[in-house]
Amino acid sequence: TMAQKGKVVSVNRSTRKGVVKESIPCGELRVHVGLVGDAHAGEGKRQLSLLAAESIHKMEQLGVPNLRPGSFAENITTEGITLHTLPVGTRLLIGETLHVITQIGKECHKGCAIRQATGACIMPTEGVFTNVLRGGVVRPGDVIRVLPDDADFSHLDEKGNVRMVDVSAKAVTVRRATAAGRVTMRQETLDAICGGRLPKGDVLAAARVAGVMAAKKTSELIPMCHLLPLDSVTVHLEANAQAHAIDIRATTACTGKTGVEMEALTAVSVAALTLYDMCKSVDRAMCIGPIYLVEKEGGKSGHFVRAAQMDPLHAMDTGKTLA
Repeated sequence: TMAQKGKVVSVNRSTRKGVVKESIPCGELRVHVGLVGDAHAGEGKRQLSLLAAESIHKMEQLGVPNLRPGSFAENITTEGITLHTLPVGTRLLIGETLHVITQIGKECHKGCAIRQATGACIMPTEGVFTNVLRGGVVRPGDVIRVLPDDADFSHLDEKGNVRMVDVSAKAVTVRRATAAGRVTMRQETLDAICGGRLPKGDVLAAARVAGVMAAKKTSELIPMCHLLPLDSVTVHLEANAQAHAIDIRATTACTGKTGVEMEALTAVSVAALTLYDMCKSVDRAMCIGPIYLVEKEGGKSGHFVRAAQMDPLHAMDTGKTLA
């Protein structure tokens, strides 16, 4: 069975075509461009090239000397995933970037400098070419994932441009979401919050109100979010003496055509930021996070509940690693 997950071994770039590329610490990928600063970057269906380290090793076994990442002019050297067997049109997540496979292999012209330098070239059969649908920074160690055919990136149009999703045809249903987060601090700070001894006043009340207000303003903060008529927002803050922290939980609900996950996450995030603002004069080392979705209900995607073994705060409190 083909592996559905691999990793980036090397990011490679050259300022001229037809030469071995040099490894770089990280590279910026842009939509309609590819790898910024690379000679092959630009419009077209071969913005970025990938080759497996396993393919390079295969050529080494055939006796081709002095091979390394970039020897075959690939932009990204991969490991642990067989990309050249995937069909054109397959979408890949590489770190924070999104790609679509546009071509497998290529014709190696007679004067190919790579073939002349290495004695052979494997790119014609096992090289993979992609176009960038969502840009970002890619670096060695980034995970590569093959996305299923039904993976929904509805905030991207067919050209990879961001857009607000048209929800006019969706059914109106009851939507509900819960998010959680934590602000960790010194024990003295937690004691001061619980004892009401901080100069700015009632920290927990201020954070609670801020979370509710933020939920109602989510569409103004997150570019592609819809403006939703919220039916309810609750923000709960609780001191956690064992963790030296304030745990935050927010639940949002509406009757509408799209979910309220972002509203719940925004409520937790702004409540946490308010806690920091109220307490920073006595504890600038406070730490915000993790912040994550716990549960959502309603809509076509159905009911999601985060399993206990995938709950970051549960893992932190029990000393277990996430499954």
